Amino acid sequence: MENASKALLMAAGVLVGLLVISIGVILFTTFSNLGKSTAEQMEMDKTAEWNQNYLKYYGTNIVTKDGKPIQSPILVTAHDIVSVANHAKQNNINYELEGQSSYNPNTYYVQVQVGKEANFEKKTDTQMNEFLKSNNLKSYICIEEPKVSSVTKRVMYIHFEEQK
Repeated sequence: MENASKALLMAAGVLVGLLVISIGVILFTTFSNLGKSTAEQMEMDKTAEWNQNYLKYYGTNIVTKDGKPIQSPILVTAHDIVSVANHAKQNNINYELEGQSSYNPNTYYVQVQVGKEANFEKKTDTQMNEFLKSNNLKSYICIEEPKVSSVTKRVMYIHFEEQK
């Protein structure tokens, strides 16, 4: 009888030990998944914030004219275009992609096109200043939705044309 009670105590100890280990594994899995999902959410937020630097220039505004709502494209100034180009240029420098001349879904390269000029982001500061001087009073529109890479989830191409 004495051996049977010792065996039951040992079995209970093993079961309690397994229960403690199981709870530890469950907690570890839960917290690691929580940390992983938090990191993924932070990365998605960071990408969305980065994309907003480009996407805010595409789309339409609703303007009221003679009491009627009219959709008009978002107007972009020459200063806005230079800001976008400088942002793209700095991005391309940060990722050491200055040698690239066209967007690619597999890289972080950002290409800015203004009119027929396909690589506006490659302009020098002097050329940007000349653009500002000669186009200061003109309005531009983003004529197509900026292209977003399916791989990096970041904007890789944006195209502006002068509003006529």
